[in-house]
Amino acid sequence: MLAYLVLHYKNADVTEQCLESLLDTDIGDSKIVVVDNASNNGSYEALLNKFCDVKNVHFIKNEENLGYAAGNNVGFRYAKNMLGADWIVLLNNDVVIEQHNFQQILMQEYEREKFYVAGPDIVTPEGNSQNPYLSECPQKKDILKKLLHDYLVLFLMKMHVQQKIKKILHYDGSIFQHNDLQTIRDFKGVLHGSCIIFSPDYIEKFNGLYDGTFLYCEEEILCFILMKLGCSYCYLKSLQVVHHHSVSMKREIEDENLRKMQEISRRIDSYKKFLHIVKSKNNVGDFLL
Repeated sequence: MLAYLVLHYKNADVTEQCLESLLDTDIGDSKIVVVDNASNNGSYEALLNKFCDVKNVHFIKNEENLGYAAGNNVGFRYAKNMLGADWIVLLNNDVVIEQHNFQQILMQEYEREKFYVAGPDIVTPEGNSQNPYLSECPQKKDILKKLLHDYLVLFLMKMHVQQKIKKILHYDGSIFQHNDLQTIRDFKGVLHGSCIIFSPDYIEKFNGLYDGTFLYCEEEILCFILMKLGCSYCYLKSLQVVHHHSVSMKREIEDENLRKMQEISRRIDSYKKFLHIVKSKNNVGDFLL
């Protein structure tokens, strides 16, 4: 049985669009698990009221905001242990699935060659691609470089030196690209975290994502651990979802500079956790248990 896992936070209209897209496709007896990450703004109750009569939609309410990975893990373990799911499709709440034979294609791809984790073609409404996220999985030197970069940017932002930041970044903020890549079976890069598919191989062995981060680096850490363990993961061009770019953070913090500084601070914390995993002498698979 397959379960779709959606982490909700504050934006009922965005999550509703995601759920409606799933219910409009051919999901059969599949389940939908919605985890509210302590929104506390009435949005969870609004969703519960709207979908309470839909038998295959399950709701879980977290009493506190656990962050992305730990919040999703609540739903992951519920789907695995309570519903008996052997497939879990983790979706950002701002992702919609318009491909009506999504599940059929997924099963065909798995039968062709088994994998632990897969990522679909993730496109924006404008048609740009977000997957694969990175062509290579970051190593120690890459993480240290990112940490140094973010520490410097955060310092300059606190000093209100906006122009110097732009010169350092050399970056227009876009993470999108045109993607001519076809399916990559033995992928060694990083899949985009807005839609991650966990197969029976993964679910039997692990209990979710590494939950030491609050936000950011979840997909880098996941792919690094899988690569180190020799657990295959792939990019499947034949599957497609649409990512609408949620405004959760923008709605929560209106001041752009304050929002950016919080994002960078959280990213720094996540890079530190990632670095700890990379340097660990223990079995990295233990970080997913």
